[in-house]
Amino acid sequence: MKKLSSIVIIGLLSLLSIVSFTSLPQEYLLLKKVKSKLLDYSRNQTPEKTYLHTNKDFYTNGETIWFKTYLVNGISHNGSEKSNVVYVELVDKQGIVVAQRKLFVDEVGASGDIEIDQNIAQGDYSLRSYTKYMLNEQESVIYEKNIPIFVQQIGNTISRDQIPVTQYLQGFEENMGKAVSGRPSIKFFPEGGHLVKGLPATMGFEVLDEKGNGLALKGFIKDSKKNTVEPFESLAFGLGSVGFTPLPGVQYHASVILNGIEEKFPLPEALPNGYVLSLKNREDHVLVQVASTTQNGLEGTLLIGHLRGDMIFKRIGSADDQAAYATKIYTKELQDGVAQFTLFNPNGEPISERLIFIDNPENDTHLTISSPTTTYGMREKVELNMLLVDGNGAPLNGDFSMGVVSKNRSKGSASTNNIKSWLLLDSDLGGTVQNPDYFFADDAKYRKLLLDALMLTHGWRRFVWKDMLSEKVDKIPDYAPEKGIMITGKTTRFGNPNKAKETVATLNLYDWPDLINSKQETDAQGEFSFGPFYFNDSIEATVEAYDSVPKWAYKQKNLSILVYEQSPKLVSKPRKTVHTDRQTIELSQKYLRDEYLKKVTDFNYDPKKVTRLDEVVVKEKKRTRETVLRQLNSTSVMTTDAFTTSVYKNSISGAEAMSALDLVGRLPGVSVSGPYPNQNVVILGIGVNTFMGSDPLFLVDGNPTDLSFVQAMRANEVSFIDLPRGPGLTIFGSRGGNGVIALYTNGVYDPNKQNTEEYPGIVNFKIPGFYKAREFYKPDYIKENPEKPDYRTTLFWKPEITLDEEGKSAIDFFTGDKTGEYWVKVEGITKDGRPVNGFYDLAVVESN
Repeated sequence: MKKLSSIVIIGLLSLLSIVSFTSLPQEYLLLKKVKSKLLDYSRNQTPEKTYLHTNKDFYTNGETIWFKTYLVNGISHNGSEKSNVVYVELVDKQGIVVAQRKLFVDEVGASGDIEIDQNIAQGDYSLRSYTKYMLNEQESVIYEKNIPIFVQQIGNTISRDQIPVTQYLQGFEENMGKAVSGRPSIKFFPEGGHLVKGLPATMGFEVLDEKGNGLALKGFIKDSKKNTVEPFESLAFGLGSVGFTPLPGVQYHASVILNGIEEKFPLPEALPNGYVLSLKNREDHVLVQVASTTQNGLEGTLLIGHLRGDMIFKRIGSADDQAAYATKIYTKELQDGVAQFTLFNPNGEPISERLIFIDNPENDTHLTISSPTTTYGMREKVELNMLLVDGNGAPLNGDFSMGVVSKNRSKGSASTNNIKSWLLLDSDLGGTVQNPDYFFADDAKYRKLLLDALMLTHGWRRFVWKDMLSEKVDKIPDYAPEKGIMITGKTTRFGNPNKAKETVATLNLYDWPDLINSKQETDAQGEFSFGPFYFNDSIEATVEAYDSVPKWAYKQKNLSILVYEQSPKLVSKPRKTVHTDRQTIELSQKYLRDEYLKKVTDFNYDPKKVTRLDEVVVKEKKRTRETVLRQLNSTSVMTTDAFTTSVYKNSISGAEAMSALDLVGRLPGVSVSGPYPNQNVVILGIGVNTFMGSDPLFLVDGNPTDLSFVQAMRANEVSFIDLPRGPGLTIFGSRGGNGVIALYTNGVYDPNKQNTEEYPGIVNFKIPGFYKAREFYKPDYIKENPEKPDYRTTLFWKPEITLDEEGKSAIDFFTGDKTGEYWVKVEGITKDGRPVNGFYDLAVVESN
């Protein structure tokens, strides 16, 4: 009886708790849901961020891009616990990947290098870094750095001072447009999202020309009777803010005098009733003010503040608040970065949003770089000392990199962003901030005022509350975090890629120190997955499969095996990027002359490494793989012209085990989705011709075919693939309305047999490994004194700098034979997630 009573009591308590929970006011239920969503976001959907520190801002052909990539947790900025694999790519302005490096990140950073081809086209390129896991975001925020590359060729009769500036303008013509002098665009952004009649308001605004360049402009807010209400003025990047109180029954506009004529610009319409959310940054605290003209005031509202997904503020409006309340949030315990505040109405709808930048002095770091002198002679040893401490003088440690480079190679005193401005600002605003470094420079005029104007004119980009609360972000990610090299694929019936087959698969790795032999059962869809593995370079591998059900051995092996492509296909999206303009090219002439001198010197001492213009004796012209393929297929090639982009099977490691559409996915601007053999293809940037269907026109050796036929083809049947664009599409008429993809086959292909394979039940292929960075050359002029002149523009590059327990490190290197000013740049991140960057100036003079 006693036991039964206990059960009854427990049941009553459970019932009471359910009743108590369901009877909670809606705002408390909303708060509970918001807290749960943010907690899930921080634990399970944590974004990742990457950053690239490079030795230079721009390069010439034949040079090496030395880089360090950093991978961090997108919330705490500590090392990511999800991915260990980062991809770094050099991409041209058409979106074609010129070079890719696959790097293993053990803790926070990994280093690499890309040697620029001597025959590369001159122009703007992008260097970007990302993980596969980052591609799960609806709008992936990928770190990209603009890399201008200039082409120099050595000629007998050309000196470094005779190269005209116009030669270096080629390839950058589209960036050389004249300044726009027409009517500008002025956009106003009310704080919190809306103006409300009778309530004081602040508006951020942005003044841009037709090309999106910020303009400095003065004007006035006026009412319908032409009375001046408030003056306004835009500052750097066309940003500014203005405050006024819109009154009932009055219309307002912005008035600007352009070329002696008044131009009027509309303001957002003020609501008759609503809410206003206002935030003011007051050094050690943020002043939060909320007001309403609705019937119930602020009762039942919910105000939430979070910083990169970490909740920092919550407040439920009560009847005592009536129509307004104000509160302070002290920043002493907060991280630095962009905080988002959202006001929900009593119905649980987000109605007002405001971003503000938290800049807590308690988070400051102090990096000191020093040396016995700042002036050195040629080939003299430089000794630098680093010290990193926090605001209280306590030592800090972390992961850091250093480059020492001629100032002539720089776009200015600093590049357009560094690790601090990217992690704390630009990455959370979608990479849309023009020159984000400006907002962190100590000498930047109106820095805090402009930073707040920037917050008023931008929105949070990581997630949308409506989607978050409606479960739209609670999905299984398309890309799992990569911990190493994975070998994945599927097994099907031989010759029938649409018939998946559950089998036993075995992976063999042959170039491992010991032979790896791993066996597993596939799932019901024939899917298998081996790994993660870690190795450098490429190794030979096979995957075998057998079906244990049939009695006869030949039937057990009557299977096809497809190994999925490892490299992700990132489709480039346009974003605000600082392109190379004429002024930058003209200012870089001294650097380009220095590089030309270095190339001449390198040619004199090692002619094989430098291309010379006036070579007149050619014994034999080497035939490239592309030339051979064109000749072999000359009778059927009909898609090749100056506008065609091509991809060659032999240039892609591991292609032996891929599908033909995996190769198609390597074409720039082409998106391939879905599993083999049901992959779908879309050519981006081409409107869909619904009359012709949604698929592109496929050609196999010049013969039209449909998507289902190409879906069954394997990569080992293909020599190369063409993607004609522009004038090359006109010969196909309306059939090419959705684009054209042309596949050219090799001897393995048989049009009467689909999915031709050399042997059933086994596939041989190469697995590309992680890239192993080369060592930066560091001469020692105490031990050696070579005759060859040393005209290096990068004196030193060290991607791994460790600090001792006192936060100190000692670095040494030698100067070269080029005099001038040099710039020491250090970037990195502390163990507790604080980004660090610092600079130091050196000079090299003629030796006595």
